[in-house]
Amino acid sequence: MQLTDLEVIKQAQQWLNNGKDIWLCTVLKTYGSAPRPIGSIFATDGIKRSGSISGGCLEDAFIELINKQHFTQSAEIFSYGDHASEQDIVKELPCGGTITLLVEYIPATSDHLAHINEWLLIANKQQPFNRKVHLSNANKSVNLNVDDSSSQISQTSEFITMTYAQVWSILILGIGQVSQHVAHLALMAGFDVKVCDMRKELAPTWNFAAQHNGVDITWQSPDLFVEQHATKRSAVLALAHDPKIDDVALMSVFDTQAFYIGAMGSKRTTKNRLERLTRICGLTPTQLKRLHAPIGLHIGSKTPMEIAISIMADVIRVKNNVNKQEV
Repeated sequence: MQLTDLEVIKQAQQWLNNGKDIWLCTVLKTYGSAPRPIGSIFATDGIKRSGSISGGCLEDAFIELINKQHFTQSAEIFSYGDHASEQDIVKELPCGGTITLLVEYIPATSDHLAHINEWLLIANKQQPFNRKVHLSNANKSVNLNVDDSSSQISQTSEFITMTYAQVWSILILGIGQVSQHVAHLALMAGFDVKVCDMRKELAPTWNFAAQHNGVDITWQSPDLFVEQHATKRSAVLALAHDPKIDDVALMSVFDTQAFYIGAMGSKRTTKNRLERLTRICGLTPTQLKRLHAPIGLHIGSKTPMEIAISIMADVIRVKNNVNKQEV
């Protein structure tokens, strides 16, 4: 589950608190070039909406069906695309794919609100969890899951279980304009974002604090920060442009399972950094191959925002297992 999906649950909670019935959709299967990944959620009160099931091309049609009293069961499976021709909606998405959805009608009752409250509480822990929905009745449950596998959907004739892996995270080392733009883009992309620095004298330059829907700085040695927070679903980005910050963190990050390790700097800076890491830490060429440096996709970026876009594009590329040759 991405952090952006948490906003959908929060909105659903608010609608139920205000006495509004809601419809919740979860993407179960996709075929072809359907734009939304499995597990994505969308909620509506029949008028307003939160989240997306198709990137925007089918939400209007879905709300129209709701207003025609099409979805009244507590839970049902519904398909858009080739599998929905009998519903006379569309034969496929504009992008050429199809989507199978779990559609839940959730009345504004105390039991349903309690389930949404529990779901939000567990999802906020940003740990693996699963949610089980019974197809023949209104029973639902949410449980933490110790298995940190990838997100997946399992289905039987009686219920559907949606397993969500740990949230993807980005650990930013060093504050500055590029760091601030990266943090902003990463949050919008659904990553959990943490930022570390030791230079407290730079605190006034950080204009993206949590009170402004941003991220507060953790004032800590970067090596300890990495050891504490890096997981196999973390990208570690050394963006300080200061060896006292960047190199100290990089000396410990290769012992983690971070899926992406990147460092900002010119080709000359990168060459010097690789020499230091080899000489001081004894890192092998194989280990150093994990380092993306100079960081970011080569798109000719010059400004801080362009650099931040290139960095996030490369992180997302690696997360989604796309080779550079395919970009």
